Formats: sequence, structure tokens, C-alpha cells
Amino acid sequence: MRRTRAVAVAAAIGIGTTAVVGVGGGPAQAVTAQSLAACRGTQVTLGQLAAGCTPASGTVVVVGGRTMTIPSPGVTVTAAPVAAVGSVDPGDVSVTNTGRTGVAIRLDDTWTGAPAAVRQERAATQRRSLAATLAQPATARGTTVAASCGSKAYTALGYRWASVVSWSYNPNNQKVSGAAAIGAGADAWTGRISSCGKTVTSRADDTYRGVLKRAMGVTAKGGCGSSDGSSVAGWGSLSSGVLAVTCVWSRSGTATEVDQRYSTGHVWSATTTCSGSRYDLRGVATHEWGHAYGLGHTPQASGLVMKPASAPCDTAQRTLGLGDVLGIAAVG
Repeated sequence: MRRTRAVAVAAAIGIGTTAVVGVGGGPAQAVTAQSLAACRGTQVTLGQLAAGCTPASGTVVVVGGRTMTIPSPGVTVTAAPVAAVGSVDPGDVSVTNTGRTGVAIRLDDTWTGAPAAVRQERAATQRRSLAATLAQPATARGTTVAASCGSKAYTALGYRWASVVSWSYNPNNQKVSGAAAIGAGADAWTGRISSCGKTVTSRADDTYRGVLKRAMGVTAKGGCGSSDGSSVAGWGSLSSGVLAVTCVWSRSGTATEVDQRYSTGHVWSATTTCSGSRYDLRGVATHEWGHAYGLGHTPQASGLVMKPASAPCDTAQRTLGLGDVLGIAAVG
């Protein structure tokens, strides 16, 4: 299901020397000392970052066309989507501004950016992430797992919350009345959880603060904008096949803000039961809150909440599977 493209980068050598940089299989770009000097407060290319540009602000377009606002030094911003079944999973992407050593970008398991920043952030992420994917499904490899109790898999995105997540809901352009369903998705990961014969106590917690008609820091193409200090879930257009995107800002592995955007381009259900071609908001929200709390995607065949794509009326995604429970116990 998942498709990711390797990113080839090369560093510029010496003053005035040109390095040829190919990004995502696209046309090569010439990176010069002059172009490095220009990468301030505007759109920065992947080639410029790889060649040593150290911007304090600006944006960068990552593979797949998502524009990410470069965070302030010391901050990581992560965009984590969920796709509709049959669509390409755009992948989880994070941008870390390390400051002096530059910017590191991670798309699933592919890294690019300033070499020193990549080395630094890759090592830090590996230390913070308890595992990339733990254990194998109980069934044979390649066999579809019929129930989410058959897989212990989870992935950690490298951040967690040190406090309760305080969030608000923006009802502008809502396709259904969504606050309760989104809140139920958040609460699925909190407190004492029993599933698949396993009981854990999750440290993840949230508080709903009510309506706040403030724009989310999630763009129409599924990238992340700037942090404004408020965590808001709401609605807006997204790329075709993308149901929702969560953006999380973190510093040294501690999350500080989360915004969520649910697609106005799909038909939704927020009722107890679901029928037809509607997408179950509570189930999709449970997935997106898994991202918010620090979990990444598992294989689609795992049947877990954190699989990368949802089918219409996938109400089973409201209930955590074995890997989901193990994951939130580890990162929550």
C-alpha cells in the first residue's frame, strides 16, 4: 500500500562550487553559494538544505508536494495523515530545525536535509523511539490479519506529551457535528485500556476546551503551517484520497501543540452506526489521535487502528487492537 520515494541529495563543496542535487527523482538543481545565502524567510529547496542552508524560517516542499513551514530552531513539526482505502498513503513527514547544524527531514524511513542535522536527529529519534515496528502478526507473513488482536505491531514517531492535551474544536465548514466523535477518538487512548486480553494504563490524556474558531495549522495539501500555541481540530479541504491530517509540534521529543484537519471532500458519519459510503468520523479520529499521542503507521494488513488507510464505515477502527494497546502503553 505505502509508496515512498528515496530522496537523493548532494552537498555543495567549497565557496562558489556547484553541486547537482536531484530530489525525489525530479530535475537536478544547481546549488551555489549565492543560492545558499538566499535561503532566508522564503521557500527553501531540499537541495539548499542538503547543501548546508540553515534557515531560521521559511517553507520547504517535500516529496509529494506538501509544503511544510520550517519551525523555529530546536522544534520538530510532524504531519501524519490517514488515507482512504485505494488511495496512496502520503506518509508521515517531519521537519526538524536543529539550528546551527541545519534542517533534517524524515519521510517515513527516508531522511534528507543537512547531513549533520540528519545524523543528529536520526540518532535522537532512535533514542526516543522505543521501536520502529515491534513483533510480527500472529499469522504467517503476507497473510491478511482478520482481527486487530492478531498483530503486536506499532511504531513510535519520537515524541510524547508531558502534560494533558488541551484542545478545542472549530465547527466552521463541518460536514457533521464532530466535536463528540473527535473527542471519543481522543479518549480511546486514555486511562485504563483493556483489549485483546491485554490491560494497560495509558498516560495519554486530553481535555476538551470547547469551540474555538481559530484556523488549524494544517494546510490544504496536508502540510503543516506555523505553531500558534493552540491545539485545534477542525475541517477543510485536503488532497484527494486523504481523509485527515494531524500536525504535531515538539521540542526534544516533548509535544507542545497538535492541530487536526478533517477533509470536507468526503461524506462522513458521526452517529453510533454507519452505512453506505460514509467515513466513520470517530474511527478516523481515533487513528489521528494515535498520531497526536506519538504513534505512527502499522502495515495495512495488521487490521489495527494505526493502519494507514480507512474504508467507508470502518467502525472497527474505534477500538484499539493489540499493537495499538502496546504502542500507547509505550509512548503515552
